[in-house]
Amino acid sequence: MESQRQRSSLFVTLKQILKAQGIQYKQLAEMIGMSEPTVKRMFQEQDCKLSRLMEICDQIGLSFSELAEINRSSATPHSLLPMETERKLANDPALFSFFILLISHFDPKEIVRQNRLDEIDSYQYLRALEELELIRIGKDNRVHLLVQRPIRWRLDGPLHPMLVRVNRDFIQETMDKQSKHKYPFYSTSRLLSPQSIKQLQDDVDALYENFQKQATLDQLHYPADQLQPYKLVTAMAPFDLKRYFSVPKFSHRLSRQG
Repeated sequence: MESQRQRSSLFVTLKQILKAQGIQYKQLAEMIGMSEPTVKRMFQEQDCKLSRLMEICDQIGLSFSELAEINRSSATPHSLLPMETERKLANDPALFSFFILLISHFDPKEIVRQNRLDEIDSYQYLRALEELELIRIGKDNRVHLLVQRPIRWRLDGPLHPMLVRVNRDFIQETMDKQSKHKYPFYSTSRLLSPQSIKQLQDDVDALYENFQKQATLDQLHYPADQLQPYKLVTAMAPFDLKRYFSVPKFSHRLSRQG
């Protein structure tokens, strides 16, 4: 049973890699000398000989060990910082911002340049993070993270107000029709059954996991200068229309504008 789960997980990761490289089943079938229906069935059943799996890896420029490593990395669970650490970061927003950039693969020199800091500023920030046991400053001032990414922040924790602000500003920016960028934004409210909500929640969870896995794949396959931070925000909850769309007395309605 465990080996079957591991094999299925490898196939899911392999499918993600094929998609990232733009390789369709028809092309893969030609690469490994199989028919397209056979390749489709192999991925549907998530089963084949190890030699065949290694052959596929070889054809797409990937070793089997790299496939296993990508699969292991993409399945890494979120880490949670101690509550006291979150509290100290919440009490020092600038330090929290520096840490967020650091765990988002920004080099300290890049952080210095973009924020017009100097090397002393950078060292002081790094020392403060080292005191929180979040990083270790090594030889030649190399930074070693002591926490496992990605980090899940407590929605009910000390950083909650800051996270709300960031997400609110981000959503407002994606909704801004005056922006030169046009990003997809979806918002709707409908009447749904508990059964349908459960299925939709599973779909949202799957989207979230695909987002995380694709990020892991891209970070392993592309140089840092070809990657750009992206943010995914989703929410699905009962919508109290009466609370969001309250109606005052007619004579008081204009006083509520602005």
